[in-house]
Amino acid sequence: MELLRKEEIKSLANDSTGPCISIFLPTHRGGVEIKQGPIRLKNLLREAEQQLLVRKMRPAEVKELLEPAEQLTEDFGFWQHQGEGLAVFLTSRFARWYRLPVRFDELVVVAGRFHLKPLLRLLTEDGLFYLLALSQNEVRLFQCTRHGVREMELPAGTPASLDQVLQVSGLERQLQVHTAGGGPLYHGHGAASEDAKQDLREFFRLLDKGLREVLRDQRAPLVLAGVEYLFPLYREANTYPHLVSAGVPGNPQGKRAEELREAAWAVVEPVFRKERESARQLLDELAGSARASLNLREIVPAACQGRVDRLFVAVGVQQWGSFNQGTQKVRISRSYRVDDVDLLDLAALQTLQQGGAVYAVTEQQVPGGGKAAAIFRY
Repeated sequence: MELLRKEEIKSLANDSTGPCISIFLPTHRGGVEIKQGPIRLKNLLREAEQQLLVRKMRPAEVKELLEPAEQLTEDFGFWQHQGEGLAVFLTSRFARWYRLPVRFDELVVVAGRFHLKPLLRLLTEDGLFYLLALSQNEVRLFQCTRHGVREMELPAGTPASLDQVLQVSGLERQLQVHTAGGGPLYHGHGAASEDAKQDLREFFRLLDKGLREVLRDQRAPLVLAGVEYLFPLYREANTYPHLVSAGVPGNPQGKRAEELREAAWAVVEPVFRKERESARQLLDELAGSARASLNLREIVPAACQGRVDRLFVAVGVQQWGSFNQGTQKVRISRSYRVDDVDLLDLAALQTLQQGGAVYAVTEQQVPGGGKAAAIFRY
C-alpha cells in the first residue's frame, strides 16, 4: 500500500472498534540500514503487546492481533522497498501498512481509535506534493514531501512515452521532428511544428486521464518537470485543479528522484508558505474575538461540530484526554490514561473531514505559544 487516499483516512479515523493499534517508525530505502527496520518494528510490537496486556486482553488474543505485523518482520523483500517511514494500523478486523515519503519518530499508540497525527504532513495542504517528470521517452510520477520522495506507478494504459501515443493513434510520422535550427523537437530545440504539437497534446490528454485516476480527491500541488515549451501544452490538457503555475525547467531524463524533489520543493515551498502566512495573519486579526481560539477545550468541540475553518496543530507532541460527544466537555489529562485519545489528533482529523484546512507545524510554530490555534467559521 503506497498512497493514502482520503477514503482510507476517513475509514481509519471513523474506526472505533478498539483496541486500535497505531505504529510509526523511520525506514531506509537502501544500504545496511535496511536491517534496522524489522528490529525497530519488533521492539514496537513488544511495546504494543505490553499495552494490550494492561488492558486485560488474553495473551492468545494479543498474539492474534499482532500476527500480521509480526509476519512483516520476517519478510525480507518487504524491507527492500521502503520509503522514509512506515505506518502500521491493526485491529481485530484488518491490518494495513503504508510505506511513505515522510520520516516518523518511533511511536506506538493503543487506544479506542487510530492515532493519525503523524500523517498530517501527508494529509494537509502543507507538506505533500506531487511531481510529474516529463521527457521524450519517459514519464515518472513522484509523491513528495520536504524530506522524502517515492515514485508511484501510473495506471495500466497510461502512455509512458510519445512512441506509445503514435502507435495507438496510427500515425506514421517519425518521432524525431527536426526544426529549422536542426535540433530534435522533443529535446526542446527550435519551434514545434503544428503536427508535433498535436501529437504532444494527444500524449498529454491520455496522460492526464491516467493521473485523474491516481490523484482523484487529492488537493496537494502538482509540479511539472520538463523542457519549458512542454509546460503550456501540458496545461492545455490538464484537468487537475492544483497544478502549480511554475515548473522545474530542463530535461529530467536520467536525473535522480531526490535531485528532482529538491528542485520541485524550491518551486512549491513558497505556495505552502503563502497559504500558511495568510492563515496566521487572519488569526492575528481575529485574536480576542469569538472567531479564534487557542484553547483546546473550545477547539475540540468546534472541530467536531464542523466549525473550524483553519487549524494550526503541533506535530511530534500529544495532548492526552477525552471528549464527551453528549456533553461536549473536554477532559485534559496530565499523563496518558487507558482509553485517552490525543486531542490534537482528534481536532485535526475532524477539521479535515469537515472541509477545513490544517497546518501541521512544530510546537514552536503554533501561533500563541500553545499546541493548537483555530479560526472558526462562525
